This record gives sequence, structure tokens and C-alpha cells, in this order.
Amino acid sequence: LWTGGSARIEPWDVFVMTPRADEDAAEIHVSISVSSDEELQAVLRCTVVSPSGETAGTGQVRLSLKGNGKVPAELTLPVKSPALWDTERPNLYTLRSEVIVGGETVDTDERTFGIRTVSFDAENGLLLNGRPLKLRGGCIHHDHGVLGAACFPAAEERKLELLQKAGFNAVRTAHNPPSLALLEYCDRHGMVVMDEAFDMWRDQKNVCDYHLWFEDWWARDISYMVLRDRNHPCVFSYSIGNEIFERDGSSDGAEWAVRLAREVRKYDPTRPVTSAVCCIWNTHPGSDPEEYLRDCAGEGQDPADFSTEPGSRWDECTKGYFAALDICGYNYLHTVYEHHHELYPERVMWGSESKALSIYDIWELVRKHNYVIGDFTWTAFDNLGEAGAGQFRWESEGKVDGLELGRYPWRSCYQGDLDLCGFRRPQSYYRETVWGLRKEPVIFTTHPARRGEGFTGTGWHWYDVHDDWSFGTEYAGQPVRTEVYTDADEVEFRLNGKSLGRAAVERMTAAMDIPYEPGLLEADTFKAGVLTGHAELRTVGPAAKLVIEAERDSLRADGRDLCYLDIAVTDGEGRRIPLSKAALHCEVEGGELLGIFSGDPANEDAYGSPDCHAFEGRAAAVIRAHAPGMVKVRVSSEGLSGCCTEVSAEG
Repeated sequence: LWTGGSARIEPWDVFVMTPRADEDAAEIHVSISVSSDEELQAVLRCTVVSPSGETAGTGQVRLSLKGNGKVPAELTLPVKSPALWDTERPNLYTLRSEVIVGGETVDTDERTFGIRTVSFDAENGLLLNGRPLKLRGGCIHHDHGVLGAACFPAAEERKLELLQKAGFNAVRTAHNPPSLALLEYCDRHGMVVMDEAFDMWRDQKNVCDYHLWFEDWWARDISYMVLRDRNHPCVFSYSIGNEIFERDGSSDGAEWAVRLAREVRKYDPTRPVTSAVCCIWNTHPGSDPEEYLRDCAGEGQDPADFSTEPGSRWDECTKGYFAALDICGYNYLHTVYEHHHELYPERVMWGSESKALSIYDIWELVRKHNYVIGDFTWTAFDNLGEAGAGQFRWESEGKVDGLELGRYPWRSCYQGDLDLCGFRRPQSYYRETVWGLRKEPVIFTTHPARRGEGFTGTGWHWYDVHDDWSFGTEYAGQPVRTEVYTDADEVEFRLNGKSLGRAAVERMTAAMDIPYEPGLLEADTFKAGVLTGHAELRTVGPAAKLVIEAERDSLRADGRDLCYLDIAVTDGEGRRIPLSKAALHCEVEGGELLGIFSGDPANEDAYGSPDCHAFEGRAAAVIRAHAPGMVKVRVSSEGLSGCCTEVSAEG
């Protein structure tokens, strides 16, 4: 709820720009509109406050307020030796604005901003404060697993913190503007945001979707998004749409792209406009859903739709649409980057959507070419909806037919680098290695029961591998496909102290078939003959107990703050049972259990109940508190030793 007097600065009427900035000096340009209900003489005074709380710049201007309207004002405030905002040092300033009438302050406005410059072109790439930056991005959705679509700031912050720890420095909000909590976290912690507006325009993707309201609401919704978000330094671009049907020029698509881009720039001319564009589908609005899914996967497509030759259908259809954009988003089309650069040498590109399976090839292109400024994987964090879109099947289980959604009890997409609980999946470690951020190797295996068996997937899946060296006695001596993700040259494998030889690393992976024997499996990595890292897997004993660990020691007792608790099924030595699906029951005293859940994408556990099943030996619980005190959390499972922990709820 915003309140203000007869003379006031209304929400979204302040715009802070930093057109020039370096380590020596910055120029802060402030555009403010002051509203009033009567004719008044006023002074607008602006103060820039540094991250340390000191006054860094001031300025003021006199205004003649007319009543029943807004009076614009422009100020330029110099700042010496600014602390610049970037992904490593996200320094934040505060602009304090005051409306003064008759010597009395009648209204104030405060908002944070960052001093930074952003430029991009095909020759130099993306420059933040004059330094090159490649975007290690991921597409994310607004839900939080067991919490559903509710926006708890603590859940937003946790999701983003986990993504940063996994190496991401950018997110794309798919396919709607993000919460303020998300933007505020990214401001404070230095994550880049692609701020996206729409998933469809006038042509429908589903019967009751936004196309019904687009022509009446598009301009208002663009204004709400840009006016709200334009002071956030984390926001690097605005996307006017994802895989819009009109991208092929139908329904005046090129003209609409120009119209939407112009509307964005009307409110913020300082940030680029983009859109996520994929190949041309054969389907049309309102077509059969199964056909639509096959098209999304590229099945049955006319090869001309993927052609990059001059005059091809794809090139000709999208040319007008792309012309409206500052940065051209390519969905699943990294193979055309180099040829399109030959056709359009001034075009700046990024992978607005990509598959985890392609990350090695994609990142080679990103590293090699300045005109490709980054990539956003689909997806960074698992989400509810599009259930089963990341599934695969072993040959004995059937065949996945293109982008096939999962039938009951599938509930989540299962395409994320992190699962619904936020636990990292194997592809996350591989991506971190490809990005050059991870030096320690990791080991994953395929169950020996699958030896020699083929499998199929949607294309958005990952391989069926686990951090597991615990198989039944019936598999003794049988070969186990073992992989190590590493940036080294070669890997030496040892089993129970005995060397099994070395394997060369190809595409950041070394592999060996190792006859199963319980015990300790080790991998040492070497680069240019020098030992660079070590990883190991141990055979675990039978499930014996539960272990619970609160991610925080305390939470605010305000009914909004959250505490997540990580739960593991372990053997007697505290080692996680990699494939356990033990039934878990959670009890909370002194607080409220919002949910206990796992990363299992296909299960029948009821959200909101105190019960769930572990997945890969793990689960998570989420609690909140409404009054100060100690919150006790107990988790039990039949036949296992239970666990308990306490979290302080502070008033």
C-alpha cells in the first residue's frame, strides 16, 4: 500500500540512469515526475547515498505543480570514484528524493540502483563496465515445488543462491515478469536477468491463454513490467515474447514486434529488447496438442524450416521479426550461429533456450565468438508443469516418442540442473565443468542391470547416472559403466586400492567399464601429467537412520520467512543411500510445516501432507513460524532411526 500527500512521487515515476561511469567518476541521470492535486510551488531534492551510507551526490530543482497532473523533472548528479555494480561486486546505491513545499518535506521516495554501463556489439560482445562478460544462464519458472506458485521471498532467494553456487550468473524468467523478491536478490548478489513479458501474442497456443486479452492489454502490461523493473541493475534486457507464433511473419508478426519493442523503449531506452525465437513449426494455433509437441521436438519438420541458406523459409520468415530486436534470441538453434553471422555480421545473439545435452558444443561457440554473448539452458531449476518433458526410458520400458509429456503420476518437468528440492543433478556438475568453474572431478555410474540396453528420451533429458557404487551381490564381476566429469586430460581409476588403468578425457568426460566389486572406487585426474583432483564413491551399508540438517539456524517469526531442512536416508556410518525411496513422516512443534517433498518427478505424495517418499535418498521440508520460540522438527521412517533438529524463530 502506497500513501502520499497532495504533492507526491507516485510509484514507478522515478527512473535512474547511469549513462557514463568508470572507476573515476559517474554521471547519474534522474528522471522524476511529481504529482499534485493542487497548484503548488515545490522543490525536488535528490540525494545519492553510497553503499557505505555516505552522501555521494546531491541536486535539486524548482517545480511549478499544476494540480491534477504530473510535472516531469530531470537532474544530473555527478559521483566521484563510484563503486560500480557488476556480477562480482554488486554495489548498490540509494536515491533519496524529497518533495519540499513551503520548506517542509511532504513526500519522500527511496530506491536502490547500481552504477554500471552495459554495451554489446558483434565485434566486442557483451561488456559490463567495459569488461567482457559471458552469460552462464538458465531459464527458471515462478513455482517452488511443494509451495506451488506462492512467492515467498525466502524461497526465491534460496533458489537463486543455489543456482549461483552451481555456476549460473544469469536467469531468464520464463515466460512472465519475475517477482520483486527475485529482482532484489539479483541486485544484491550480482545475477543478470532477462525480463520476459509474454508466451503468446494474438495467436493462441492454448484455448484460454493470453491471446484472448493480448490486444487490449499488451501495452499496459509492457508498461507495468518496464516501469517497475527499470531501476534494477540486474535487469539487462526485456524479452517481448517466447516462441511467438507470429515470429514467422504471420498475423503481421514483424509489425507487432516493432510495436512491442517501441513500447519497451518508450519507458526504458537504455536496455536492449530481445525475444526467444525457435524454428518454424508446421502446426497452427489451435492444432492438436500431440502434433504441437512433436513439432516442438522437431519431429516431422520440413528440412527447409531448419535451413540456414539465404532465402530459406526460416531465414525469410524471421528476418522482419529479428529486425525489431537489439539481441536476437535463438532457441535450440546453436548450429546456425556461425552461418547466421556470415549472413548478418552485425547481429548479436544469445541462446535464449537450449538443451543440457548440447552444452559442450554450445559453450565452445560462446567462448569462440564474441557475437554470441551467452546461453540460457532449459531449465536451470525443475518446475511443476510440462510434466515429464525431461523423461527418458530404457528399451525394456518402451520408447519416448519425441517431446512426450508424462502421464500420471508425473508432476514435474524434470529438465532442471537442480531438482524440485534444489539438489544438484549430474548435468549440473557437467555444466559447471564445461564452464571452466569446477576443478574437482565427480563420478557417476549406470546401474549394471542396464548394461548393453538402449534408451530414448525427449532430448531435454540427461543420462541415467547416479553417484552410486552399491549394487547387489548378483552383480559381482559385471561391468559398470563409470564416468568422470573433469577438465583434466586423463583419469586413473582405482578399485579397493588397485589401479585399473587410465582413460582419456573427451568432451569433459572420461569413461571406463569397471567390474563391480563392493568397496572404494576412486578416480584421480591428471593434466599434463600433474595430479589435479580426486573423487570417490563408496559402497554403502543397509539403510539405518535419517539425518536432518537445517539450512539456517534461525528464521523470522513473521509467517513469511522460511527455513528449508535437508533430509537424507543413510547407513549406520551416515552415508546417503543413493537410490532410497523410504517413506518419511514429519512433525513440527512451535511452527508450521508448509510441506515435505522430494525431487521425484513422478510420485503420488500429497503436497501439504506431513508424509512423502525420499528420492535418491533425499527429501526436503519447509517450515515457517508465527511466534518467537524454538521450532522442533522430527522426521521418522519405519525401521530407521529418526532424527530431530531445532530452529530458532525470532521476533
